[in-house]
Amino acid sequence: MLRFLLLLLIFLLSGLLSCAPVQQQNEQSTRKAGVHYKLAMAHLQANNPTAALKELLAAVQKEPQNSAIQVALAQAYHQKNALQLAERHYLKALEIEPDEPRYQNNLGALYLDMKQWDKAIRYFDRAASNLLFMNSHVAMTGKGYAYYQKGDYQNALRNFAEVISLNPRYVPAYLHQSRVYRSLGEIDKERKSLEKAISVAPQFLQARYHLAELLQLQGEYDGAREQLLIILEFAPQSEWGGQAQELLKDLPIE
Repeated sequence: MLRFLLLLLIFLLSGLLSCAPVQQQNEQSTRKAGVHYKLAMAHLQANNPTAALKELLAAVQKEPQNSAIQVALAQAYHQKNALQLAERHYLKALEIEPDEPRYQNNLGALYLDMKQWDKAIRYFDRAASNLLFMNSHVAMTGKGYAYYQKGDYQNALRNFAEVISLNPRYVPAYLHQSRVYRSLGEIDKERKSLEKAISVAPQFLQARYHLAELLQLQGEYDGAREQLLIILEFAPQSEWGGQAQELLKDLPIE
C-alpha cells in the first residue's frame, strides 16, 4: 500500500512539473503576441499597413485564436487592397467572437469595397440590430448605401431616414440621402439634404462641393461660387479644394 501511494505521488508530481513548462510557454507566446500587436496598431495609426502586416503575421502565429489580432490583420489587408485575405481574417475573427458587432460592421464595409451588396447588407444589419453596438447608425448608413448601390432606392431612403432620426448630426447620412434623390431626379430634395448636411457640419466640404455642382446645374452661379470659395477658405490644399478650384474656372462670370 505504501509503495502504491509513493508511486501515485511521483506520478502526480511529474504531471504537475510537465504542465508548468507548457503554461510558461503559453504565457510567453501571449506576451510576444501582445508586443507584436501593439507595434502593429501603432503602424496602422501611422498609415503604414505594410509594417503593421509584418507584426501581425508574427502575432497571429503566436496567438491564432485572438480575435483582436485577426481583425487587425484583416484591416491591414483591407488597407493594402488584398480584399480576399481581409475577408478571410474578418470571418475568422467572427468564428472566435460570433456576435461582435464591430467585426460585423467592418466586414460589411469590406463587402461594400468588394461590391457584394447583399453580403454587406446582411452584416450591417446584424451589427445595427445589436443593442450593445454604440455605432448602430454607422452600420445602418452602410446598409442604406448598399441598397442604393443595388438600385433599391426606397429601402436606401428608409435606412437613411432612420439614421437621421437616431442621430441627426451624422452628416454622411444626409450626403448619401442626397445621392438617392439625385438618382430619382428629385432635385429639390437633393438640395435640401445637402443644405442640411452643411448646416450641421459647416466644414463638410464634400457636401459643399456637391451643392455647388447642383447650383451650377440650376444656373445659380453666384450661389455655386460662394460654396466653392468657402471650400477654398477652409482647405485650399485638400482634394476638395483642388476640385473647387477647377469648378470655379467653369463658372460663367455674371
